[in-house]
Amino acid sequence: MVEAVFGEKLADQTYIDRKGVYAIIMNDKNEVATVKLPHGYFLPGGGLEGEESKEACLRRECLEELGWEIEINEYVCQAANYHFSIYRDKYLYSTGYFYLASKVDEVTEPIEQDHELVWLPLEDCISELFLDHQAYAIAVSYTHLTLP
Repeated sequence: MVEAVFGEKLADQTYIDRKGVYAIIMNDKNEVATVKLPHGYFLPGGGLEGEESKEACLRRECLEELGWEIEINEYVCQAANYHFSIYRDKYLYSTGYFYLASKVDEVTEPIEQDHELVWLPLEDCISELFLDHQAYAIAVSYTHLTLP
């Protein structure tokens, strides 16, 4: 069940449904692993492919984007966002499934060349994330934080 929906659904646009799975990974400095793209910061993760399970998707995406093997620790929430994707040049209704995870090992070089790992301080992460439903998942994970 979607807990929160963000963004404005424009009546004159057709939205493509996109389901994705995202990791909230913290380090010992209270920083969150984010992926920096030319147009903003995002949580590591991405779209489900075919009949792929959420867990398999998250493991694959973290390997592709970060080069990491991860451990999936805990489900956090499900949230959605109406938005225009600059990356895909389409209007999307993105439903995200969010999990707390931890880095197990760096096993390869990331294959996504335009993705840069950036550790953002937890307090700054909410305001820096490009998508509101990802910021919401951080706020849900760390209840002492509030959305801007």
